[in-house]
Amino acid sequence: MKFLALIFKSARRSKRRTALTALSVAIAVFLFASLRAVLDGFNAGAAGSSSTRIITIRSTSLIFAMPSSHANAIRGVDGVRDLSWANWFGGIYKDPQNFFAQFAVDAESYLRLYPEILLTPDEKQAFLDDRTGCVVGDGLARTYGFKVGDRIVLQVGIPIYGTQDFTFTVRGIYRAGGTAVDNQSMMFHWKYADERAIEKGQIGWFVEEIDNPDRSAAIALAIDEKFTNTPYETKTNTEQQFMASFASMFGNLNLLLGSIAFAVVVTTLFVAANTMAMSVRERTTEIAVMRTLGFPSQTIFFFIAGEGMLISLLGGVLGAGLAVLLVNGERLGITGGFVPAFGVSPRNALTGLAISAGIGLVAGLVPATLASRLKIVDALRRVA
Repeated sequence: MKFLALIFKSARRSKRRTALTALSVAIAVFLFASLRAVLDGFNAGAAGSSSTRIITIRSTSLIFAMPSSHANAIRGVDGVRDLSWANWFGGIYKDPQNFFAQFAVDAESYLRLYPEILLTPDEKQAFLDDRTGCVVGDGLARTYGFKVGDRIVLQVGIPIYGTQDFTFTVRGIYRAGGTAVDNQSMMFHWKYADERAIEKGQIGWFVEEIDNPDRSAAIALAIDEKFTNTPYETKTNTEQQFMASFASMFGNLNLLLGSIAFAVVVTTLFVAANTMAMSVRERTTEIAVMRTLGFPSQTIFFFIAGEGMLISLLGGVLGAGLAVLLVNGERLGITGGFVPAFGVSPRNALTGLAISAGIGLVAGLVPATLASRLKIVDALRRVA
């Protein structure tokens, strides 16, 4: 620690170069933490899903609907304890850029199957009693300033719901009690949408509560067999699989975001290594003098390596701090639908700091080793 002041002084020798190197590390850490946060947000819904809920959709795709008559057949399957359903609405609030998820749900059963949707008893009852009522997540309410009692007008986004605008009254603002539910969505009565739909009785997906999670695969198979060789064949999965399949619609996010983060880190490593190599070349004569004065090679090694570690950690702290402050799923408009609110977790921030330390260690390793092995006579012959 007695050489720490000397390390700081050496790092300040070329302030611009040090600042640019620290900034490059900060960018790498910021991008890593940000990309990791986005990936965690997409995976959070699957991670927080319930083991007692399974989802039934059309076998072809989620965008194709099923007849509401499927509900009676599904209720008759052994192991199905409760049932609800929902449709994607896709309405437009004032401007197409104001995108947020809207679900037409069978209100009473949907709230029963999703206790993670937290409403006060008064709000819940007001929602159930109002055919044109809706509830919005607290994150969505913050974004658009919605309050209980406000009127929301949505233009029809999907032609099957006709051409007339839908008017809703906000009856409650819910909080998300788990990552299986996001706080950036709007929910309203399925009957309100269905009565104005061109084709009545269409369901986007069914949600079943089962009595035994260990039998989820068998129950799912029994449901799908009910509709085999019909025009509306189904595919039933656990809620976790359903959430994961939604994230997979965006591609292999693990590979994509991981590749970007890896490329940025490797590039930053070369930048930092070049900086340390330049710093050692400029101080070749000084290192020779230090060796002449009796500084052992181990001290020279830790002196150079410490400088690289210091610069990288400064950049790491800056990058991780900015990521924690700036990366927010609600603010970026990424949450909603099946993506819960997310931000940079302490774990990702600490991992970013560890990466910056690794960059500093690897970048300074070769220059520090060469400097510690430098012969005094050879060093004094060189011109810095």
